[in-house]
Amino acid sequence: MTARGRDGFTLIEILIAFAILAITLVTLFRVFGGGLATTARLEQNAAALLLARSTLERVGTDIPLVAGEQSGTAADGTAWLLDIRPAGLIDPGALQTAPVLPYEVAVTVSRAGMSPVTLTTLRLALQAPPPEPVNPDETTDQPAP
Repeated sequence: MTARGRDGFTLIEILIAFAILAITLVTLFRVFGGGLATTARLEQNAAALLLARSTLERVGTDIPLVAGEQSGTAADGTAWLLDIRPAGLIDPGALQTAPVLPYEVAVTVSRAGMSPVTLTTLRLALQAPPPEPVNPDETTDQPAP
């Protein structure tokens, strides 16, 4: 056997280098792909949170503050459910004389492939004063003397 000089790489060395490069690239693509999927999911969650906050802000102005449920769908297909119920913070005996009534307001926003987002807050509504009793002896139809 004679010793020959090495003029280049052997086929085995090139195949091993390509295998290492392929493994490295696949790992990098998975990391970046996972990051993009996480970014998209976070953007959807942020949009759902904004929809829930804006719905809560509308309660008392565009949406009347009365007990009950309302629901709707946003332009992008996100569904929302608004639940307004009296909060049990005031003693039931004092409800007639309380100037304001507390309501628990909850908004749940959901979309396919996303876990629902729920925001809850308390809102105060002015209570209408009780009607004054009418005295049947007083009549307003009599002319003044």
